[in-house]
Amino acid sequence: MSTEKEIILQFAPWESFVSPTFWHKLAELKLDHDRLSDSKRSITGHYTNRNASGCLLEVDYTAYNRTAQPPKFSHCAIGTIYNKNTIEEFKALDKLQLLVDEGKELLADMCSGGALRDPSLLTRFFVLSFADLKCHSYYYWFAFPCPLTPTLKLQGAVQKLRDLANSSSYITALKALPTESQNFFILYANVEKNVVEARSLSSLDEKEVEFCYFGFADPSEYEHPAWIMRNYAAFLLQQCPSFVGKPLKFLGLRQNQQMNIDDSLVWQVIQTEACDLSQSEDIKFVGWELNKNGKMGPRMVCMRDSMDPAKLAENSVNLNLKLMKWRLVPDLNLEIVAQTKCLLFGAGTLGCAVARNLLSWGFKHISLLDSGKVGFSNPVRQNLYTHADAVAGNRMKATTAAQRLKDINPSAETAGYVLEIPMPGHTIGESLVAQTKEHLEVIEKLVQDHDVIFLLTDSRESRWLPTLLGAAKEKIVINAALGFDSYLVMRHGTTRKEAGDDGQEIEGLKCINGDQLGCYFCNDVTAPGNSLKDRTLDQQCTVTRPGVSNIAASYAVELLVALLQHPRKELAPAYYAQSARGKSEKAEEKVPEGLLGILPHSIRGMLCNYENILPATQKFAQCIACSVAVLNQYKKEGHAFLFKTFETAKYLEDLTGISEFKRLNSEIIDFDDEEFDMSDSDED
Repeated sequence: MSTEKEIILQFAPWESFVSPTFWHKLAELKLDHDRLSDSKRSITGHYTNRNASGCLLEVDYTAYNRTAQPPKFSHCAIGTIYNKNTIEEFKALDKLQLLVDEGKELLADMCSGGALRDPSLLTRFFVLSFADLKCHSYYYWFAFPCPLTPTLKLQGAVQKLRDLANSSSYITALKALPTESQNFFILYANVEKNVVEARSLSSLDEKEVEFCYFGFADPSEYEHPAWIMRNYAAFLLQQCPSFVGKPLKFLGLRQNQQMNIDDSLVWQVIQTEACDLSQSEDIKFVGWELNKNGKMGPRMVCMRDSMDPAKLAENSVNLNLKLMKWRLVPDLNLEIVAQTKCLLFGAGTLGCAVARNLLSWGFKHISLLDSGKVGFSNPVRQNLYTHADAVAGNRMKATTAAQRLKDINPSAETAGYVLEIPMPGHTIGESLVAQTKEHLEVIEKLVQDHDVIFLLTDSRESRWLPTLLGAAKEKIVINAALGFDSYLVMRHGTTRKEAGDDGQEIEGLKCINGDQLGCYFCNDVTAPGNSLKDRTLDQQCTVTRPGVSNIAASYAVELLVALLQHPRKELAPAYYAQSARGKSEKAEEKVPEGLLGILPHSIRGMLCNYENILPATQKFAQCIACSVAVLNQYKKEGHAFLFKTFETAKYLEDLTGISEFKRLNSEIIDFDDEEFDMSDSDED
């Protein structure tokens, strides 16, 4: 390089290097915390002067940490991210004004002495971004603001550290400097006094400028110093105005793989014109990064291809749910949904529909229990099976449905169990006793290990055992049953006891607390028998209008989600109107709402008139499934009690005393017509 004339010093511009984890973390923060807010967020980056390639500033997921933790042999850079809500806002933002605003903050740190205390503030950067979370695409533009000050002119040739006189003493002093202090420092070298030492930047004394090398960790691999030196020089000249017109020596500390610093470079420069950075209104700024085409503009990265397909699916599944929290339901608790374990008794039309809706709500733990195989009539109504499953002839519904759920959402934890559900009135033959006991043990353990039980089987008696077990083990039980054009969806009353306030009394409304609500069998005065005995084909099959099952399944899942969002969960009270029709409608408007609306006990609907009613009933003290007598007998005798009920349903009627109701109901009471005078003359 020529030494006969002064040459304008050029700087190697920063190049941003963005780790995929930076975008993953941004997406998480946007969905879960920032939502609709586009306020700026503080971030950090890091750079290294060890075996540097290019002039890289890197950001990864640690950029969002409250405390900067740069990797080993790296130094911290202070930054800000402006993440906009729409691509239109990203495009329309005044980029020049944003650069000026960030630049003024840099100048404030320079002029206030903040950069003297924390020199990392000189490596300021910011990111303007837009995250298209639906397509996993990220638009971004890095900037490294720097005041437009008078040019620095290079005096003499660029020198390597090893070529300087007394270089060995310089190298010894520099090696004693801790890594965390190498970002900005002063190498004081007074040969006359035989003093060579590395000092912190805060020891700056403008009277000793001739003995100082202003050092910095230089991430540039070129002969030109990194962009960092531009702010460094501006800061020094602002702090020490007497430096204007004087030669200044800058030492760019560079390390190779073996931590050798001999190839570090020294530039001697001079600035002949003064510039008062405290007059920030008159200062212009530069620093926007060029895109990959070398033009002034943003970049775009698509993370779809680089993301794990399972993680991609999980993010996409949760997108709709997390967007609910942005504006519509900010207090929605998605964690409890993801953690709740659901057990579905039945993997038929209702079971498939309920399972799909559970996935849509973000439930991760779903188990299905069914003993049937996929038949040719199933795929058109049961959306987890295909024609190929039926053709195979040996595919069990429970295991096939579990695998389909896994195919739909790989992050879901699903399982299928091929088991017969023992039922009252269905006698167990001697040859099946051992198998039935095994099945009972598995069913009991499954109920114990899950939080929610869905009753989705196609017969009344097959719901008895799950109802009993749900009550005995204090589980949430959701029931759905179908008629030809009708449906019933209900939550069973809980046996769990917990201190808490009872539901509020409201005029015109009857309140029943969650532990007093009835179960599916509480309205019956007869035990379930064999519903398939002596029935024609249309009576044995669940013959319904095709839309009924989907409606009921949706209500069942929505009822569960609403229940989980309530502060008292399954203990939440239910209300129903108990007055005349006109007053009833007014009373229903007073029903207290939870986070997602009201919480009925049951929903009874008819497609023939497209109406729903929301009745609520109390527990029946002599219920054949959830009464104290039945639960105590089960706890006392266990399987022995169950086998008595399988042998004959009358055992349950005798145990609970409802056989006496049946006897009274069968008596014929005769009345003498003369006791009732129904003549017209008395009507008035």
